[in-house]
Amino acid sequence: MARKTTNTDFSEADIRIVIWMLKSGKTKKACCEHLKIPYNTKRLTSIIDNFHKKQEREKQLKAAARNKIFSEAEKKGIAKSYLNGETQSAIAKQYYISPQRVKKILIEMNTPIRGRGKKSEAKVDHIVQDLEVKFKENDKVFISKYNCFGIVKRVYDENYLEYLESGRQRYISIREFKPDKYGMSGKYVDPAEGVHYEIYWQLEDGKEMKLNAMKSLRDRVIKTIEETGREYYSVWREDDYGGFCYVHRNDLYPIR
Repeated sequence: MARKTTNTDFSEADIRIVIWMLKSGKTKKACCEHLKIPYNTKRLTSIIDNFHKKQEREKQLKAAARNKIFSEAEKKGIAKSYLNGETQSAIAKQYYISPQRVKKILIEMNTPIRGRGKKSEAKVDHIVQDLEVKFKENDKVFISKYNCFGIVKRVYDENYLEYLESGRQRYISIREFKPDKYGMSGKYVDPAEGVHYEIYWQLEDGKEMKLNAMKSLRDRVIKTIEETGREYYSVWREDDYGGFCYVHRNDLYPIR
């Protein structure tokens, strides 16, 4: 006996199987059992008729879309959907066109094409982007190197260097330096940084880091700007790996 159900959302595969069952001489009762509905020939016929109508309607829409000229607004909508994570196949189904045509529109709209595998780099050879445009903190971007989306968390540029230079030193005592009669405190003649004290660099917004760490960061920012002529970014990866990564400007693409 078939299990009763109020389900009306049948998969295309199930309906095609039922159509094949009827053609091969199976009973309508067996077809209803396959769809897990009560035995009802009228409902079964309606399900199959609606499927054929839907297929015919999609065929007509695909034929109409084959010669459709997409407006700039529609192309931007396709690019936006793709950059928000939809697949080319899903977009193609929505517009009744082929995935190949979707890809063509994405390339035309200067959109990076995601790699197939998680570790694959995105295809960006077709893109010409304005590298003079800087991203801001909390901007959503696409990271071509890692084939994933991300959120900008820090911009390392000339303004950041000025921010670093705005700080001041702060000494913190760790262990008292107690020299013996020979002027030694253990193996130390003088107080040693990292042993007896630490020097922190306190920034104007209250954040701080060790002085040596600040100098190392400052030198790295300067070196990158000198070598590439542009800023780089700390970005939070929005993929299965997560975490922060440091990315040069030419590996980031805007999400419009």
